[in-house]
Amino acid sequence: MIKILLSVLLSATTVAAAASNFQPPNPPGTHGVGFRVVQQFDTARVFRQKTDLISGVDAAGERARPVQTLIWYPRSQAAGKPLRYGDYLRTLATETDFARRTADIDRVLARALEENYPGLKADHLHAETAQAMLAVRDAAAAPGKFPVVIYAPGSSSSAYENADLCEYLASHGYIVLASPSMGVNTRSINLDLEGAEAQAADISFLAGYAASLPQADTSRIAVAGYSFGGLANVLAAARDDRIGALVALDGSVRSFPAIVQAANYATPERLAVPVLYLGGKPLNAETMNRYKQIPTYSLLNEMKYADVYNVTMYTMEHAAFQSESLRLGPEHRFGEYTRNEATLAYGWMERYVLAFLDAYLKKDAKGLAFMSATPKANGVPNHLLAIDVHHAEGAPPTLTSLATEFAKRKHTALDAIYRDMQKRAPAFKPAERALISWGEPFLEQKRYASAIEIYQLVNVLYPDSPRAAYYLAMAYDKNRDNARAIEQYQRVLGFWPDMADAKLSIARLRGPAAN
Repeated sequence: MIKILLSVLLSATTVAAAASNFQPPNPPGTHGVGFRVVQQFDTARVFRQKTDLISGVDAAGERARPVQTLIWYPRSQAAGKPLRYGDYLRTLATETDFARRTADIDRVLARALEENYPGLKADHLHAETAQAMLAVRDAAAAPGKFPVVIYAPGSSSSAYENADLCEYLASHGYIVLASPSMGVNTRSINLDLEGAEAQAADISFLAGYAASLPQADTSRIAVAGYSFGGLANVLAAARDDRIGALVALDGSVRSFPAIVQAANYATPERLAVPVLYLGGKPLNAETMNRYKQIPTYSLLNEMKYADVYNVTMYTMEHAAFQSESLRLGPEHRFGEYTRNEATLAYGWMERYVLAFLDAYLKKDAKGLAFMSATPKANGVPNHLLAIDVHHAEGAPPTLTSLATEFAKRKHTALDAIYRDMQKRAPAFKPAERALISWGEPFLEQKRYASAIEIYQLVNVLYPDSPRAAYYLAMAYDKNRDNARAIEQYQRVLGFWPDMADAKLSIARLRGPAAN
C-alpha cells in the first residue's frame, strides 16, 4: 500500500483522475491568498528529552520545542502558481524534523496516510492531492493591517487539517497561523490537562510571533480550535488576554469537563470574551447515559460575562468539522449523512465563523447582524442548524473591571463601585497583594487621595493584614493627614510590635517639626 501511495504522491500521471471529494462550498473573498511555512523553535520549552528514548544515551542536536508554523495571509494581486492540496499534506512530514529530505518526506507522508486512511483509493488520493487551492506560496503580502486568527487543530492533528477554512478566512482579510497539535515531549498529544496546556502554550507562542509580522494587527486576535484544540484555546484565553474572541469547532471544552475543571484558572471571570461554539449533531439522552457521556459541568453555561453563540449543526458528525476528513475520510465518518450533506453544512460553518470574526474583530455591523438573525433570515436551509445566543451580563467582577470603573469615575468612589460589583458577584474579593500593587503607582505619582481609597478598600477586605495597614498609613502620611497616619502606624505596631519604621514615623509625625 505504501508503494502505491508513494507513486501517487510522486507523480501526477500514474493514476487516472477522479472527481475530488471536496469542492469549496463558498466563493472566496476579495483578497488573494498567500501561504508560507516558518520553521521555528520555542526555546523557552524543551521538547526532546535529555535522554533519547531509542538509543538510551544523551540526545544530540536541538532539544527546544519545534513549532512549524503555517501562515495564510492576504496577498497582493500579482499572479502566481497556486498550491495543490498535496503541498499541504507534505508539511506533515517536517513537523518535528525540519531537515527531512524529499524522499524521507514522501515515505513519512505515505505511512501517515496509510495509518489514518487505510481504505483510501489511489485515484481519489490523486484527485485530492492534485486539486488546486487558493493560496500561492511565498506570495507578496497585500498592504495594510489585518486581524489575526490562530488555528488550533484537533488532538495530534496537523496544522493544515482545516486548510480550506484557513484559506477562506485569509481571502476575507485575516492572517491565519497554525501549528500542529503535539504533546509535551512527543508528537502525539495526551488528552489530559498537561496536553491541553502544552497546546495552549503553542497558541500563546503564535500570538507572540504574530507581532513580528508587518501585516498583523495584534490588537485583534482570535483563536479557532477544532476538537481538542477547542479546549486548548479556552485555556489559552484564560491566561492570555491578547486573545479577544474564541471559536470552537465541535470543541472538547464540552466533552472533557473534568479537564476544564482541573484548570482552575479557566473561570468565567477570566473568559469574558465572545465565543462561537459550533457543535455536531447532539446525542439523545439515552445514548449519553449508555456511554456515560452526560457531562457534570458546562463551562459554556457558566460564561455569563461573554457573548456566547451556541450553534448546533444537525447534519455534521465530529469529523465533518475538519476539511481533511471531508477530502480523504471514508463515507462512514459522516454518520447517517452523505459527504455532500456534510460539505454543505461545512460551508455554513465557514459563513458563521466569518460573520462572528467580522462582528467581533472588525466591528462589522453586517457580521453582527448575521449573528443576531435567525438561521431562516440568513438563508440557511431548513433544519440544517439551530442557534442559541446568550449575551454578556455586564463586565466580569475582576480587578481589571474595578480599575476600569474607578478610572471612569475619575478615581473616586471606589468603595461604592466595589459594593455594586459585589451585589452581582458576592464572592468577588481581589487578592490583597494585587490590590496593594495596584495602589503603588498612585503613590509614586503623588495621587494620594486615590491611593488612600485603594488602601482603605484593602483594609476593609483584609482587616487583619499588617501589610494593608502599613500601606494605608504611608498613604495618609504622604497626604499629610498626620492623625490618620499615626492611627494606622499604631495598628501596624499591633501586628508587628518591633517594626522600626512605624515607630520612627510616629515619632516624626508627633515631633515639633510635624505640620
